[in-house]
Amino acid sequence: MTRKRIRQMNAALLRRLSRRPAAEYLAGREDLVQQLVGEGYFQRFVPLMADRVSCAGALDLCREDLERLDGPEPREGWLPYCYGFARRLLFPEKHGDRSHGAGAVFFLSVLQVLLDAERELRDYDPAWDFAPPAPEELTDCPAAAQFGQMLRLWKREYVYEMMRLGLEVTPYRTLEHIVGVHHVAVTAGRALRRGGVPLDLALVSGSAIGHDIGKFGCHPGERVPYLHYYYTDQWFRRRRMTDIGHVAANHSVWDLELDYLSVESLLLIYADFRVKQTRDDQGREVTKIFSLAEAFDVILSKLDAVDQAKRRRYELVYARLYDFEQFMVSRGVDVTLGGRDTPPLPEKHTALMTDREALTALTLQCVGHNIDLMHRLTGQRSFASLLEQARGETNWRRLRAYLGVFESYSLYLHIPQKVQTLAFLYELLMHREGDIRRQAAALMGEIIAGFHAGYAKERPADSRSDAGVPTDLDQWKLYLQKIIYPDHKLMPQHRRWIRYTLKFAVGSLLQRCPGREERFLAPFFAYYRHPDQLEDDVAFQLLDTAAGLPLPALTRSRQELLLRFAQGLCQREDITVRAGSMLLVDRLHRLDPGSRRPLRILQRIDCRGSASLELLRCRIMEGGVPEPLPEQVISDIFLDNLKTATPWILKQVNIRLLEDYAAREDGPVLHIATHLSNLIKVSDRVTVRHSAGNALLALAPRLTVDQRNEVSVELSRGLELGQQEFAKYIPDYLGRFALWLPPAQLEELLADLSQTLNAASVRMVASALDTVGVIYEEYDTYRARFPEEPEAYRSRRERLLGMLMKRLAGSDGGARQEAMFVLGRRVFGSGSLGEHEKRQAFLLTEQKLLETCYEEAEDALTFYYRASMLGRVYRFMTEQRLFHGGFPFEEPRPIAFFPGTFDPFTLSHKGIVRAIRDRGFEVLLAIDEFSWSKRTQPYRIRRRIAAMSVADEFHVHIFPEDFPVNIANPGNLRCLREAFPGRPVSIVVGSDVVAHASSYQKPVEPDSIHTFDHVIFRREELGGPVDYGCIRGRVVELTLPPQLEEISSTRIREAVDANRDISRLVDPAVQDFIYRRGLYLREPQDKPMLQTEDLEFSVSQHPAEELLPLLRELGPDGSAVARAVSESGDQAVLLHRSGQTCVLGAVTFRCLDSQMLFSRLKSPALTGLVRQSTGGRALLVSGLLVPRGEQQEEFGQLLLTEVLTLALSREYAYGLYVPLEGAASTFARQLMLRQGFVPVSGGERDALAVDMRRPLVLSRNVDTAIKQPLAGRPAVAAAVSAARIRLQEALTRLYPGELVLSLSAGVIYHRLLQRITRRNGVPAEPVTPRRLGPDICVPYGKILRGVAVPNTVTKTLRTDKVYEPDLSAYSIEAYPDYSPLADQVRTIRAFDRPVILVDDMLHDGKRIRRLAPLLRQTHTQVDQVLVGYLTGMGRDLMEQLGYPVDSIYYLPNLRMRFVESTLYPFIGGDTVRRTERLPGGLQPSVNRILPYAAPEFSPLDPDTAWELSLCCVENARDILLALETEYRRAFARNLTLSRLSEAVILPLCPDKGRCMNYDLNRAASTYLEDDIELLMRMRSARPLASALRRASAQAASSMSMSVMCTSGSRLSSIRPGRPMPAPRLRTAKPRCARWSTRPGMSGTAAKMSAMRPLPPMWIS
Repeated sequence: MTRKRIRQMNAALLRRLSRRPAAEYLAGREDLVQQLVGEGYFQRFVPLMADRVSCAGALDLCREDLERLDGPEPREGWLPYCYGFARRLLFPEKHGDRSHGAGAVFFLSVLQVLLDAERELRDYDPAWDFAPPAPEELTDCPAAAQFGQMLRLWKREYVYEMMRLGLEVTPYRTLEHIVGVHHVAVTAGRALRRGGVPLDLALVSGSAIGHDIGKFGCHPGERVPYLHYYYTDQWFRRRRMTDIGHVAANHSVWDLELDYLSVESLLLIYADFRVKQTRDDQGREVTKIFSLAEAFDVILSKLDAVDQAKRRRYELVYARLYDFEQFMVSRGVDVTLGGRDTPPLPEKHTALMTDREALTALTLQCVGHNIDLMHRLTGQRSFASLLEQARGETNWRRLRAYLGVFESYSLYLHIPQKVQTLAFLYELLMHREGDIRRQAAALMGEIIAGFHAGYAKERPADSRSDAGVPTDLDQWKLYLQKIIYPDHKLMPQHRRWIRYTLKFAVGSLLQRCPGREERFLAPFFAYYRHPDQLEDDVAFQLLDTAAGLPLPALTRSRQELLLRFAQGLCQREDITVRAGSMLLVDRLHRLDPGSRRPLRILQRIDCRGSASLELLRCRIMEGGVPEPLPEQVISDIFLDNLKTATPWILKQVNIRLLEDYAAREDGPVLHIATHLSNLIKVSDRVTVRHSAGNALLALAPRLTVDQRNEVSVELSRGLELGQQEFAKYIPDYLGRFALWLPPAQLEELLADLSQTLNAASVRMVASALDTVGVIYEEYDTYRARFPEEPEAYRSRRERLLGMLMKRLAGSDGGARQEAMFVLGRRVFGSGSLGEHEKRQAFLLTEQKLLETCYEEAEDALTFYYRASMLGRVYRFMTEQRLFHGGFPFEEPRPIAFFPGTFDPFTLSHKGIVRAIRDRGFEVLLAIDEFSWSKRTQPYRIRRRIAAMSVADEFHVHIFPEDFPVNIANPGNLRCLREAFPGRPVSIVVGSDVVAHASSYQKPVEPDSIHTFDHVIFRREELGGPVDYGCIRGRVVELTLPPQLEEISSTRIREAVDANRDISRLVDPAVQDFIYRRGLYLREPQDKPMLQTEDLEFSVSQHPAEELLPLLRELGPDGSAVARAVSESGDQAVLLHRSGQTCVLGAVTFRCLDSQMLFSRLKSPALTGLVRQSTGGRALLVSGLLVPRGEQQEEFGQLLLTEVLTLALSREYAYGLYVPLEGAASTFARQLMLRQGFVPVSGGERDALAVDMRRPLVLSRNVDTAIKQPLAGRPAVAAAVSAARIRLQEALTRLYPGELVLSLSAGVIYHRLLQRITRRNGVPAEPVTPRRLGPDICVPYGKILRGVAVPNTVTKTLRTDKVYEPDLSAYSIEAYPDYSPLADQVRTIRAFDRPVILVDDMLHDGKRIRRLAPLLRQTHTQVDQVLVGYLTGMGRDLMEQLGYPVDSIYYLPNLRMRFVESTLYPFIGGDTVRRTERLPGGLQPSVNRILPYAAPEFSPLDPDTAWELSLCCVENARDILLALETEYRRAFARNLTLSRLSEAVILPLCPDKGRCMNYDLNRAASTYLEDDIELLMRMRSARPLASALRRASAQAASSMSMSVMCTSGSRLSSIRPGRPMPAPRLRTAKPRCARWSTRPGMSGTAAKMSAMRPLPPMWIS
């Protein structure tokens, strides 16, 4: 070591000795310490550093210092003394000699400095030292603060130094074990974090370091393996590090018996399991990191008294550790700790798995789901958030789910969290729903019983609870008092509700505290000692609770106490108290029938005012067969039971009397049973409903078949009412009662339940699901009551299970949640369902359960429901695997691959699936994307419909979407075979496909479609037999029933348009989904074919003669204009019909170079303007000649666009409009102004000019976003045209004097069609028979969606710009409900054709940049990229990517791009990422205008942005109003949001946040009216100064432009080259720079944009 290092060590030692606790022991000896620790003190220790520091060696070198400091050596020696001293620092209650404390702290401080130096000088060794996570690894760890505190305490209390001493003074290697556990836990934790598992690395490290610190707190003679958990908990608790301590103190393998553990706890237990100590040949302890299997044997050999039960427990916890290890492996963790971690392993799709693979995958999903659950619930903040969510929930079913979370998680709560939970549950005792009150009270008892379950290990005999920490008994006494005596400020009804829950809290507590009952019963029975001091309500509740106590609680002395209690109350005036006394005495009498005292007390009970009480007393006193009840008495009982004024305890008495009487042979059983069923449905007290239900079940065997059927029908009607207060209690009793129905009647009931399951009401569906669950759970009893053939019994059980699975795959979240609840509680978590039946249910459903784990993002409540279900499934799987021989999987079935568009999946398809499945196949439905000529619903919509339709069909699955199989592609078919090794694969097709599909006409080759076995369904419409000779494999031909054969997609679409029932065409659950999402409305089955336009443009060099007929039509001086055109030498763009010579319109122009300017313009002012602005190159428009008529506006705009883009492609950067003599017109001038031209002074009177260097581009496409026939209606077209004019005018005000280029989508479509068909070598018109070109056309933007190019395979890549909710960024992703982009590209590749990529524009290339890597990965050949308009930046990008590119228009540069439809709410926009779906199939979107978002075209003057936003919203409103009017005329109904998809191709709605929902019954235009009003508020709130600035800017933009003559004469007070400062319209550089860095622009694009300075603009 260097001198510097030694000086640093000296300084470190002095600092350490000056701090606690050393400073306390060295007080008064500071000068001596300074003398001892002189300069170079650590020089003597240098030889020790050559190897691991020896504590004994260090002691020898400072022994003299210790004697000078603290006198003679302690009796046991310095090393043992220092070791014991350090232990006492950790656990001050340990007794020992503290007289040598000064020497101990000095030596421990010296040792600490030496060990710190050793750590720095030597490489990390996991057998000797810790490597805690670096600070940068802990930035997002909630326990980081506690971990930092722990490391500081670790130093201050000399913990590591104590452990090193322990290696030399004791025979134990505790340090080696602890550092080994830390190494395993942290290494695996880091890898898990990299694998995407959320975990707190600080919590992992801290708990691993401290998990065995309690071993140093054990006293001599105490059992360290059992008690060190307690001392570990004490050390952390006293230092207020409860989060780390909670994990550290619960690291026993027995903690794995709990269902839910956090990933941090699992890592610690896993690491502790693997790091074990054995003994070598000399009997010394040796620490080693074992594999999991080896550690199992090591630990088993150490356990005490291992009997079969203990071994079984141990195998269970080992299995859970094994599953966790496999989960880590799946996330890429190298469990050998060799540093070979990998990315998470790819997951195989469910449909491709064998049964055993599915079992493994489902196990890992359960483990991962439990980890995710615990991550959500860990920490005080997360738990408080959960409590608030539950507190704010009003729906009882949803609240039940939260209570289920607390029930499952209560064992893992910290003490403060349990206190909070108890307070919340006490609030629920006032909930209006009786079931919630019962559940809350029972949960209170459960939490109190397990109040100390956070530390449930063995405790020392002399242990005491920490002062100030609440105990279970404290909480029990507190809430016992609060339940029996609620706050007097509460309403009387609430006080009664609270008291009523006493019996549920007591019962739950006693059930869950075996061996500790006396601890809780003593304070409870204290309330029974003074009955005379109790109010009637309190007395009654205590009586009712005592009557329900379990038998072990009723000792002889307590029976006596309760008899005295009842005797003291039997004469009370309150009839409920007297009734409660009678029932309690009856219970005690039955416990001791020989005692006469209960009968004497019965005799004393006053029965005045209640004939039922008198009858019950007689019944108890007499015993034996009950006497018949008079008819009048029965009638009175029925009437009393239906009265709300009758106390519920008397109704209980009445039900008991009726039940006893019905047991007689002559009893009116049906009459009583009907009455009981009514009570189940309508009674206002939960207790009465349950009593009536149990009595009804007791009567069921005595009813005839018809009587049972009548009662079951009556109960079923209660379900159909759909009212929560009536239906929620019926399922439990209807389900069990139904099992007394013979098979025929049971089938009828199941059919009714199946219908109810398809209802729109979630409440009805939930009640039906509960009923089905009860039937399934209790179905074992049916076999004994009604013997049937085994196949009938099995088929019905599968039907019941299918009904549950169907709703699990449904579209309604509430129904899915209830299905999860029922499957978890009634099937896999059932205590009464046999293991065989559970096993059969699992074998049928494992793959479908696994599929639900891969569903899209879900809300928090659904997650908790799923967690509850998967927790029970996992427990069942583990026990089945360990204790019941595993799962007897059958031989894998052969595969039937059934491809199709399935748009939608119909009952005809379902019939085919059933027929194939029943022949022993595993059916895989492949929702393909290869029917490119059909207009289909999005892939995931069709997939969802198919999944819902077959959810109740077992051995039927949906083929993965990332595995496209084109039956015409042998390579795809080869991959299909390889996906199922050892299993034959058959192709399922219709006979029409074999007869007509091109794939069957091709020659046979290896793995072609001909080589596969086939299952063929014969289509009757083909007439005669079909030749299957082309198929080399085995062929099975099947036929469909006629009623299924007639189902077609066309019939479904017609029925949907007419709003008719389609439940006989598709699955009833699918019908609700279709109507709820607004699918198939006004949707033709085939894509429309893209057609050529009949308008064409041509450029004429000498147009005078061609223009003469047009000019004569325009006016009498047409010849003069023709001469002017001829004399000027101008060219013309002519517009005419295809194949015709008649000119419809023309624009005359001239592209002027510098030397031609003056000779053509004849104006020094204009010539000077052009030279100063652009260097002398300009476009001159000299005339716009269009006859008046309906299409004048359209033709004029098309002509102007054509000539402007022509000039831009030649890089002319300036435009002039100087009409020829006679060619000027108001129409032409107004149209030029809408292109951004502005007046010029100093030149011609009508001259206009525009800067064309960076145009604003407007894509006019709103008409392509509207469906036919509405888009063609004159009123709609007029509204679109008027809106377009207003929008153009608004855009010209953004950058006055700069070009606004309007591009027609129709023209672009027309020219793209010509380019595509020419490239593909096919005609532009459809031909018969169809002849396809070799290429595939792939539109990848918003162009050509939903249309097909003639004679060309056309397949759209559905991309979309998806914004984050805060609009901070966006990405290019798949359009909602379509497959991910990677899967779409795989589908394109499966066509095995060269690709023509098509889009409307290419500038910065966000979309093509996103797609290019995917195209390369799949080796997709791109022949050409074809776009509507291409910029210079886009051309550069294509050169970088190596793609040939062509375009309709070429624009060297542009400033901004506007797409008309995306500016209009409800018609277009960009998607906003939201996990919650909107109703009606609407997609949340954003239009980058006010009031929805900050305008995308910022920075602008706020008023200008406001005016453009107002224009866009008003335009959208006017267009929608026109659509709504025309829709009403056409279909005689209103165009509401629910039917917006009938008018708009992709209906969107402005995103208003997660808390706002749209009313689907309102029209979209009404929402826009509200938005306009909101905009007006924003306008009116602007200050006066803003209005003045706006007026100034408008005045400046309307001024004429001032120019300078070539001679230099000054025509303006503004000098050339200096922009006018006042209006600030030309602050070009900052505007350019700010715009160039907008979200989504690449760095290259930003630099290029910033490097292009804007030209100076001359403003007078």
